[in-house]
Amino acid sequence: MKTKPKKISKSGSSMVEVFITIFIIGMVLVLYIAAVNTIRLVKTVKDQGMALRIAGNKMEQLRASGYDNLPSSGSFSDSQLASLPNSSAAMSITDFNTSTKQVLVTVEWREPSHLSARNVSLTTLITKTGGL
Repeated sequence: MKTKPKKISKSGSSMVEVFITIFIIGMVLVLYIAAVNTIRLVKTVKDQGMALRIAGNKMEQLRASGYDNLPSSGSFSDSQLASLPNSSAAMSITDFNTSTKQVLVTVEWREPSHLSARNVSLTTLITKTGGL
């Protein structure tokens, strides 16, 4: 009489299955972290682009006003500043030489997730005969 071999039940997991599970969990975590960092980076780039537009618009206004109509240095407002968190904007107008003024426009903002402020600055020269 022949006896049938008993089937061995597999109640535990093999090491290969454990390693595959750990690998999959690790990959999911890496993808999640990458997605979170990408979202932050997109927000930062968007804010920087907005700050550049604000500074560029102000620079164009100052160029269009001409040398003789340049305002004094100080802060300025722009409706788009509301889209930047904790933002401010300023311009500095100084004499470069007797017929040229140097204009520096700075837009600064502070994102809640960052300790330091971020800023964008544009500089140009405006002469009595036009901008450079």
